[in-house]
This record gives sequence, structure tokens and C-alpha cells, in this order.
Amino acid sequence: MASFFKGDVTRVRTGSGSDRVSRRPTNIVESVQNQYRVRGRVTRSLPLAVLTLFVIGLLAACSSRANVPNDFLARSVTVSGQTYQYRVFVPKDRDPNTKLPVMLYLHGSGVRGQDNVAQADAFASATKGVRDSVDVIMVLPQCRENTFWAAKEMADYVLAALDATVSEFHGDSERLYLAGFSLGGYGTWQIAAVNPGKFAALVPVSGGVIGERPIDPRDRAAIIPSVGEMLDSAEPYKEVAKAIGQTPVWVFHGDADESVPVEFSRTIVKALQENGSKNIRYTEYPGEGHMIFGKAFAEPGLFEWLAEQTK
Repeated sequence: MASFFKGDVTRVRTGSGSDRVSRRPTNIVESVQNQYRVRGRVTRSLPLAVLTLFVIGLLAACSSRANVPNDFLARSVTVSGQTYQYRVFVPKDRDPNTKLPVMLYLHGSGVRGQDNVAQADAFASATKGVRDSVDVIMVLPQCRENTFWAAKEMADYVLAALDATVSEFHGDSERLYLAGFSLGGYGTWQIAAVNPGKFAALVPVSGGVIGERPIDPRDRAAIIPSVGEMLDSAEPYKEVAKAIGQTPVWVFHGDADESVPVEFSRTIVKALQENGSKNIRYTEYPGEGHMIFGKAFAEPGLFEWLAEQTK
């Protein structure tokens, strides 16, 4: 079996948590924002000492975002006159003469911004114990506030960052992988659907194709036009499945996800199967909520499976 792993490795599963929300999501952006809100009645019931410790821990976590590991290199790319920052994780001791696979990772809504730190910090925390054991270059763009990955501006940016990384670090253009969590899970499906043949495999985690209501007019104006057409169709899952075609996919979702309904992943997996897709894997974690990216990334067999996928 093909593998990127460096010698023997013990995979470490990170914990998965979840914050409850008061209702189901309604559109692409809203469906992945609510998991970061904590109900006021919960915090009010906590003892003062616990709240104090919570605040101290929160401040420490915020300050730690300035301490991104050195192997997450800061880079920038200019698209249509606008400069965007991103990070690149480069495996230690890599042979610069050997082409390595490249993974483009799209984060969730909680670390959007322009500091080029939050997305790397979150990824580093979730993948600790795994990323140093695989020979895969990883590209970490940062979605701007109040937008989403399938907005044309963001999609153009992330693809430019991916191409720049492949060029700079001698990446293997035949082994490009697209992965994403939550907001990034949506982005994985949607960006892959309009870039057929670009990616050798997809890994959407806690994501979906479309929310429970029609696309918000503001999102509709920003979205990649062809993605909007798919999502506006009578059968959006079927249209996205057709566009994904035979691209290998490994989907992850928790069956107790309180932010993005697990049915979203079940539906697109079924649509892919009905479309004749031959390389689909679906892992559903019983009793798990939304925050499962670390667990998915550490799933036994994931990187061996990725190593087998090439265009």
C-alpha cells in the first residue's frame, strides 16, 4: 500500500468537542457560524472561579496565536491587484528534488480574518501528532471576514496560493488534494465542482453542499457563478455530484453535529453513488458533534488512501 508516512508512526486522535446552538442553519454562511456561539444561560450558571479560569485560558489561547510553528511559512499572492496572505506547512527534512503531494486546506468560519495566524494556529493544534509524520505539503489560506470559500474572490485567491506553492516547493501537480472543515467543507465541495480534474482527491469534514434555505442574495452575488447555478437548480446535490464525477472522496461527519446536519453529507454521498462514482468513502462518527476535524485527520488509513490517489 502506498503511503506518505515517515517510518513507523502512532496516529494520535485529538479530542472533539461541540457547542450547542439554538436552531438549525439556514444558508451557506450561517450554517457554519453558529458553532462558535455559547449560550448565555450556560455561562451564567458557572461558578465565578470556573469563569475566572475560563477567561484566563481564553486569553492564553488568544495570545498563543502569535506563536505559529516555524514550519508554517508565511507567504502572499496577488490576485487582480489585491494581496492575500497564506501559510505553507513544509515537511521537515524534505528532499527538494522529490515532488511531494500538496494539500489545500480550507478552515472553518471561526478563524476568518486577515492576520495569517489564526488559521495556522487552529490547524497546528488539530493536527499535532500527525502532520510531522507525513510527507505532504499543506497550504493554509485564510478566508476574509463575512464571506465564504466559494465566493469568486476567495476561490481565485486559494487556487492562486495553491499554484504558487506547487511552483515554489516543487509540488506534484498530479497529487493535489482539497480538504476542508465546516465552512471549508462547503468550500471543498463547491470549489471542486467547478474545477474538474484539478484535484486528485477530496476530504470534506463536517460540511455540506447547500443550506436549508435559498442562498442569501448577498452570498448569491459573491458566489462563483457556475456554483450558484448548481445550487439554484432543482436538484443541487445531483448537479454537484455530476460535476465532482470520478474524483475520489473521503467524507467525514459526526451524527450528532449540531451546526451542519449530518444529513447534508449523507445526501451528497448518496448522490455520488447514484452518479456512478467509484471511489467514495464515508466515515460517520456516532455521538460526535461538529468539531471533528482533528479526529478525521488522524483517522487510520486516511493518508495511505490519499497516497494512492493521483490524477
